Amino acid sequence: MMKRNLCVFLKHPEPGRVKTRLAESLGDSEAAEIYRRLVCEVFLQARLANPDSISVFYAPADKAESIKAWLSPWLKDFPGEVNFYAQSDGDLGDRLKAATTQIFETESDVGSIIIGTDCVELTPDLLETTWETLENNQAPVVIGPSTDGGYYLIATREPILSLYDEVPWSTELVLGKTMENAAAGHKECFLLPEKTDIDTINEYRLFEERLKQKPCVFYDRDGVVNQSPGPGYVLKKEDFHLSEGITESLQVARSLGYFTIVVTSQKGVGKKLMTENDLNDIHYNLQTGLAESRAAFDGIYSYTGTPECAYEAKPHPAMITAAAKDFPIDLSRSWIIGDADRDIEMGLNAKLGGTIRIRGDKPITIEANHTVDSVSELPKLLRKLL
Repeated sequence: MMKRNLCVFLKHPEPGRVKTRLAESLGDSEAAEIYRRLVCEVFLQARLANPDSISVFYAPADKAESIKAWLSPWLKDFPGEVNFYAQSDGDLGDRLKAATTQIFETESDVGSIIIGTDCVELTPDLLETTWETLENNQAPVVIGPSTDGGYYLIATREPILSLYDEVPWSTELVLGKTMENAAAGHKECFLLPEKTDIDTINEYRLFEERLKQKPCVFYDRDGVVNQSPGPGYVLKKEDFHLSEGITESLQVARSLGYFTIVVTSQKGVGKKLMTENDLNDIHYNLQTGLAESRAAFDGIYSYTGTPECAYEAKPHPAMITAAAKDFPIDLSRSWIIGDADRDIEMGLNAKLGGTIRIRGDKPITIEANHTVDSVSELPKLLRKLL
């Protein structure tokens, strides 16, 4: 089966070096912040397409560690393979050729999509269509045209370097010359629907609402995402069983524009009942399974009770506030779903917009805004509330 690879070209979000045309209207700092939001949105959509691997081609080369730290919230819980490569020198054509060569020398039987970070209209369905077109040999080249005469996506199943020869980059002639190059090499092109890249203030205004902070549904893990282990801990992936209705609830939240993030206490690590690797293995297995239904969580934050843990125990809101720093989350419109007082209290401490309790065996001394008897009732309730 063809391996599905996604190459993302991006830059370090330094004011004055990204979105320079946008900066002419909004200033360097605001343009850089918009660039960060664009990158976040593209990665969130790209992850939903469930690629086998993501290849990040970054610039400048000396910002590798900073870029990895910046992208960590969006990639650390991605269940596939992630690789980082510095972009080569030269113009965009040279860099595309180098990246294409790198991928096809590294991977075997791969369909590789190259995207930038300017198009928020990129969807998982568009990526899926692209890979299917390559896999079914409908066309050797797939291009997503942009309204400015360029393209937001280009994909091949082989290294066709001639596609990038003598292309007048940053002009309205980019798409035409690329297709001319394909025809010269007897390579048919499959065109996706035309979409808009965000480079100017007018283009930004079209999608400004979409790039603002979004609400989030925070999920407790044991007793909500998975069946409660009782007074103990889930210590290995074989003992982790999803609750009925959780996948659908995640799909509902995502379809309504919400982030979905796990905030969980896993003190079994601190008690040395399991290791960090055991916990990561459980969460990797969780994300891999959910990704098949486009329902993987955007992030997972765990309090482990170890001295080096970055968070504090519930009901302290540290995990939620950390997530809000990593993702553009509007806490005032967000919700938490839990099965214990500490979950509800954590939501209150974080000043979330609402709380939902799954009724179980645990005593109730703090009332939630809404209470249901089982996780299976969540999809219906979320459709009503969100």
